[in-house]
Amino acid sequence: MNGPGMPTTTISATQCAAARALLGWTQDELARNAQVARATIASFEGKARIEPMRRNLLAIIASFEAAGVAFVQEDVEKGLGAGVRHRKLELEHKTDVRDDGHRMFLSVRFKGQECTVIIPREIIDDLDNDHDRSLSGRKDVIQNAFPLVLTAIEETLRDLRPVPSRMTLTHAAFPPGTF
Repeated sequence: MNGPGMPTTTISATQCAAARALLGWTQDELARNAQVARATIASFEGKARIEPMRRNLLAIIASFEAAGVAFVQEDVEKGLGAGVRHRKLELEHKTDVRDDGHRMFLSVRFKGQECTVIIPREIIDDLDNDHDRSLSGRKDVIQNAFPLVLTAIEETLRDLRPVPSRMTLTHAAFPPGTF
């Protein structure tokens, strides 16, 4: 994390490899979870590129965070390098996404309190840049972006007291560069 409540928006290649090792993931498993090409992971970790395209990097970070990884940023003043660690998972979720023909609904539990998250059609369309998807296609978009969506939900709920029984996800909940 960049600080209390601050979302991580960039990581180093070393942190990427360390996070994979912490979880016991292969490059193929990370690629599958982040919905990016394995070559993206390999070239990033192999330092063939400074960092992947913004959207791919955010998907990689989100998949790690959804799996319980916290990123520790470098502290130059204390002489501490960047790293990774396990974090307490505060968000529990179901994998089935419901719909009302326009919006999607996801049941979550944050710090033990139930909440139904409403995902508006605009967010679904912007995650995929396709505004003509069928209902099953919109569900696929959410499933493919699941780690990113979960991270946005967790960041939003972290700032709300008490946890509401329903909340609507907004564009502002996502890291800059997502859309």
